[in-house]
Amino acid sequence: MKKNLSVFLSILTAALTLSQAVYGQDGTGLWASAGLEKKIVKGTDLDVEAEYRLTGNLKTFDRWSAGLSLSTRLFRSNDKSFNVKAAAGYKFIRVQNPESVKYKGDSLDILDGQSPQFYIDGGHDFNQTFPYYENRHRFAASLQASWEISRFKFSLRESYQFTCSDSVQADRRIYRIGGTVEKYDPEAEDFVQVKEPDTDNMVTVWKSGTDKHVLRSRIGVDYNIPHWKFDPFISMEFFNRIDKEWTLAKTRLTAGIEFSLAKKHDFQVAYIRQDRNDDDEPAGPVVSISYKYSF
Repeated sequence: MKKNLSVFLSILTAALTLSQAVYGQDGTGLWASAGLEKKIVKGTDLDVEAEYRLTGNLKTFDRWSAGLSLSTRLFRSNDKSFNVKAAAGYKFIRVQNPESVKYKGDSLDILDGQSPQFYIDGGHDFNQTFPYYENRHRFAASLQASWEISRFKFSLRESYQFTCSDSVQADRRIYRIGGTVEKYDPEAEDFVQVKEPDTDNMVTVWKSGTDKHVLRSRIGVDYNIPHWKFDPFISMEFFNRIDKEWTLAKTRLTAGIEFSLAKKHDFQVAYIRQDRNDDDEPAGPVVSISYKYSF
């Protein structure tokens, strides 16, 4: 067991080091999870899982979550090589939304996301929303088919995911460049152009809750290496926004290894690469580690 854990930790350290070397200080995230799996009846399992996520080269809290799910086997062939499973669950997510800076003007050449000083130096108006926490509730239902051929295991999973977020308050800085107005000057006995001062105000804004419908399609393959506890796997997942005319929101590539100890302790370490930012997680590389105890 010590030898297996040593290999596991060595692979994790190598993945973190490589990711930091390639993507720098802002590029690496870490997803760490632990769970329990309880067999209710034959073919039906109850899962409980908690997860904690870091981003920004493991320096910034991204989110934590806790979830409950139930899965059951719908079909299995006589030789046990082909299986179909269904699952449904709920997850509570506590998210820290990062700071955002948005340009307020008509120019198409000025992009959002610059530093506040960039807009001030350029004489531009902007809104700066500071980081804030948000609660989300996620419901999911999935159907997965897997087929074992020799030592390969191919799988296809389709999952519908509905997420609703609670309304929340956030602090916002509203910076506006003072304009020029015409005022009457008694001494000059005439109207003159007067520059009004810039305004820099802090306000509290109310961000209403939102709903999000996503279809997640994942295809994967595992390989059982003879006489070795560490089994590699790779998968590709596509996230389609049902509520936005089936727009492809992002893709996620995952590759890693998994192994079990005493048939009860399951470990997994994986490298994840996501191609686009969204409100769930930023784009870029992630190292994922998970542990599950089955009983």
